Amino acid sequence: MAVEERITMTGQPQRLTLTAPVRFAGIVPIGSVVSDFTVADAGGKVGASVSEVASAAGPVRRWISDRDLTGNVMVRYRLPLTPFSEGGPPYGMKAAGLGVAGNSGSVLVLPEIAGLRRSTLRWDLSRMAPGSSGVIAGGTDILIAEGAPEALIDRWLMAGPLEAAQKSSGDRFNAYTLGAPPFDATTMMAWSHRVYTLLADTFGYLGKPPYLLAIRALDAPSFATGTASVGNSASLITVGSPTYLPGQDVERVKGTIAHEMTHNWVGQFGDRSASWFNEGLTVYVSATLPCEAGLRDWSDCANEIGKWARDYYGSVARSWTMKRIEATPFAREDVRRVPYGRGMMYFANLDAQIRAASNGRRTLLTALRPLFEERRAGQPLTMQRWEAWLDRERGPKAVVLFRDTVLEGGMIVPEPNAFGDRLRVRPTHWTIGNRTFDGYEWHVL
Repeated sequence: MAVEERITMTGQPQRLTLTAPVRFAGIVPIGSVVSDFTVADAGGKVGASVSEVASAAGPVRRWISDRDLTGNVMVRYRLPLTPFSEGGPPYGMKAAGLGVAGNSGSVLVLPEIAGLRRSTLRWDLSRMAPGSSGVIAGGTDILIAEGAPEALIDRWLMAGPLEAAQKSSGDRFNAYTLGAPPFDATTMMAWSHRVYTLLADTFGYLGKPPYLLAIRALDAPSFATGTASVGNSASLITVGSPTYLPGQDVERVKGTIAHEMTHNWVGQFGDRSASWFNEGLTVYVSATLPCEAGLRDWSDCANEIGKWARDYYGSVARSWTMKRIEATPFAREDVRRVPYGRGMMYFANLDAQIRAASNGRRTLLTALRPLFEERRAGQPLTMQRWEAWLDRERGPKAVVLFRDTVLEGGMIVPEPNAFGDRLRVRPTHWTIGNRTFDGYEWHVL
C-alpha cells in the first residue's frame, strides 16, 4: 500500500521528524515494515536518519531529515497489507474483495511539527478497480481533521468498489460493505440503520450523531468480529466470504453489529480499563434492546444472553477481582471476557430493580441518562460519581453489593425477570475440560 503525505512547513527552515509505532496498538507492525521511505522539498530529495526510541505506548520508529526543510514537503513510503492470519483486534489494513479496509493508525507515519493544527486526507484510487471510492470515519471521500496530526489516528477506513453504500448528502448514518459477505448486504445495511435510529432515540443524549459502519468481507475464514472507535463514531465489522467460510451465522453478525454500534452511546468510563462498564453495559443493551424493539427475535436474544453468561459462569476467573482480570494478558480470552458477562448480569439485575421500584415507569437507561449528559458536558464518569449515583438510585446497600460482586468477584444470581417479561431463567450446568460449572440459561415464554 502506497502512502503520500504533503506537509506545508512555515517559518524558519527546520529538520522534519516523523514517527510511527513499531506496532500499532502493540499488534500491527508499522514502523518495522515501512519501505521505500523518501522525503523531498523544493531542493530535491533528502536522506533521513532512522532510530528506535522508547515511549509509554511501546517502541517508536523515528525518521529525521538530514537537512533543514521548508515550504511544501513530500513524504512517500510503502507498507505491506496485514496478513489474513494476523490475530488480535482487527486494526490491520487487510485486502477485502478488490479493496482494502482497516484502521488508519496501521498505515500512518506522522510528522512532529509544533503548531500543526489541521490535516486533510484525500484518496487517489486511480489504480484500483473501476468505480472505487474511499471512506473514513469523520468524512466521506475527504477528511479534514482539526488538531494535531494524531487526530487522523484510530479511524476506520475503506477503499475499493464499495457495495450497498448508503450515502447521500446530509445522511447521519452511512454504511458500506466491501467484498462478498455471507448475507444480502443491502438488507443488512438497512437493518443496521434501524438499530442506529433505535440507539439514538433510546439513549437520547447524543441526538443523531454522524456514524460510519464499515463491513469488510475477507477472502479468508473469519467469523463475525468487530471493533468500535467511540471517539470517532464508527465501527468495523469483519466477516469471511462464503467461499472460505460457508454456513456463517447471520444472527451472530447482527449481534456483533448491534454490540459495536452500542459502544458509541455507552461510551467510556473514566478509567478506560473499566470493562465491567464499557463492555458489560454494552453487552446488556445490545443483547436486549433490539428484541424489545422487534428488530430481532427473542429466541436470538436468549441465545446471545446465554453465550455471554457462559463466558462468565463457565470461566475459571468468574470469582476473580476486576483488578486481577484487568492485569491478565489479552491472550487469555477466557479471562478477559468475564467482565462482559459479569457486567451484563449486573446491569440486567439493576434494570429489573429500577423498573420494579418505579412500577415500570423508569428503566436503567433512563436512570443513567443524567450521568451520560454530565459526561458529555465534560465531567468524566469516575468511580466516585458512579457510586454516588448508585447510592442515590438504590441506596447504600446497592453500593456494597456492587463492590462485592462486580469489583471483588462475588457470584451474581439473576433476578427472575432480569431480562424482561419475555424471558425466563433456569439453572443449568455444563462441563468444560474436566471442570463442571453451574450457571443459567434463558428461554422464551
